[in-house]
Amino acid sequence: MASCLEETLKARLKGIPADQIVFVGIGNRYRGDDAAGPAIIDLLAEKVPHTIDAGSAPENVTGAIKKLKPKAIVLIDALIFKDAPPGSAFVVESDEIAQKGFSHTLSLDFVMDYLRQETGADVFLIGVQPGHIEDMEGLSAGMQEALEKITASLLGAIA
Repeated sequence: MASCLEETLKARLKGIPADQIVFVGIGNRYRGDDAAGPAIIDLLAEKVPHTIDAGSAPENVTGAIKKLKPKAIVLIDALIFKDAPPGSAFVVESDEIAQKGFSHTLSLDFVMDYLRQETGADVFLIGVQPGHIEDMEGLSAGMQEALEKITASLLGAIA
């Protein structure tokens, strides 16, 4: 049975060919579960046409994204949600980012709105609840399995 996330993604990405979707992982690989976005990009890299590891600065890859002329841009990042268990994933819109105070060097909502304006693509974020964000290399216990399930949902949505 498909997950709720997969069903949401299927509805959102319906009819968009995989080669017109760009997946962008955001996060620091040396801050524990903040690496969720790049870790999912690693899992997707050989299975979908367009993946970008943006590291901690998604604003630095907007030019590369625009060159691909996507119909959909899916950003993936660790975000803290109140009362959600580690590894939970949620689709987040740019206006929700500003309301809930998620932030980066340059606010994610600004980057998302800019990409939407410049490309005309559907731009949204998959937020992944981290277990631990601290100076450490590697993911916390159970996070790799959760990221594999999220990746499976992404792949199932574009199949």
